[in-house]
Amino acid sequence: MICCGTNSPMLAFHDKMTSTALLELSLEQADLVYYSGDRIRGALIVHVAAPVTIAGVELRFRGAARAKWREVGWKTEVEHEKEEIYFDDRFCLWGKVADDGRWESREVLNRGRHLFPFQYKLPEGIPCSFEGPEANIRYTVHGALARVAGSNITTKKIVTVLRDLDCKRDNEKKSPASRHVLEDHAERTFSTTCCRPSRVSCSLCVLKRSYVPGETIHADVQIHNMTMRKSGPCRLQLKQLVTYGENHCRPILLLDFEFQESVRPGQRRQWKNLSLIVPPTCPSKLSKCRVIDVRYCVAIECQFSDSVLYAAVPITVVTVPERGIIPIRWSYQECSTEYGEEETRNTTNEDIFRPRYKFYEELRDIRKDKYFVLKLRQSPGVKRRLLVNEGESRTDSDALNDSKA
Repeated sequence: MICCGTNSPMLAFHDKMTSTALLELSLEQADLVYYSGDRIRGALIVHVAAPVTIAGVELRFRGAARAKWREVGWKTEVEHEKEEIYFDDRFCLWGKVADDGRWESREVLNRGRHLFPFQYKLPEGIPCSFEGPEANIRYTVHGALARVAGSNITTKKIVTVLRDLDCKRDNEKKSPASRHVLEDHAERTFSTTCCRPSRVSCSLCVLKRSYVPGETIHADVQIHNMTMRKSGPCRLQLKQLVTYGENHCRPILLLDFEFQESVRPGQRRQWKNLSLIVPPTCPSKLSKCRVIDVRYCVAIECQFSDSVLYAAVPITVVTVPERGIIPIRWSYQECSTEYGEEETRNTTNEDIFRPRYKFYEELRDIRKDKYFVLKLRQSPGVKRRLLVNEGESRTDSDALNDSKA
């Protein structure tokens, strides 16, 4: 992608410059996925069709978090915008730069292909890449051809930076263990004119807390409608809870599964093993980021004409499977960035970026294999041999007792 600024008084010179010089940013990592502490290796390539005079060639590495949100109060609406920069480093690949940042050199690039190799070490402990509505954590590599007059010729690539999150290292004191069953119960009362108030209740149970992308969430749901009203659709949802700043939270719907069209008055229904597959998404808890925080929850919604019955349990999306689950096949896959019509209208093509996260396409639970092995040890053949041996031992003991007598 080549981005060139235009200036009407020097349009002819600009067209001539862009037609004679072309920038290309090439990185060794084809999928553009890195981890904190990795080295970004590549080359900035300048293609020159005819000799051209420039001030120099520059490379810039930048990582920052940005968030923008609105808080609506009584007769007031306050707009907040916050940015946190993790690194912003510039390097001169060719030419000379003064102490005040101005280019001092005038260099002539001859016709041909000019290669400027580089490598850059990402800082340790930086947060994971993230894209949300009016919020992101982005890591970019910029290349620039500084012109003597007019706008510079630039190129840019956005890379994905990941950071592992292991459920065993999740030291949040108030969180239950990863294999702890999570439950939530909700109840709502409806008043009527001719009889006593009636109520509807629901419960949600999730078998464990930590999941990796590609793993299946199994949930048990129970709904008891003790009212004279018929409910609307009942849905099982996976939500991403994005916190802006200190306490402004915005839910983003990742998955929505309608498991029941309606629940009739007086009906009690129970569903076992409703499933949702965790999509490629950012892990929970953006460590060392003070602008954005990310959490997840599994929720059920039961619609009524004037209210919604809602229950939810928190889960943690990690990048390392728990003990006993072995990854067989995985790949880096793009996350979804569809947040609604309003955000889509306000987003341009240049603003769209989809980070790539580790997605486990096949997982093997060796704990089930051990269970089946234990069952096989008690197979009919084994039991038959045990009974035969037990009978022989009893016969020998009886013969010994008779001889003694």
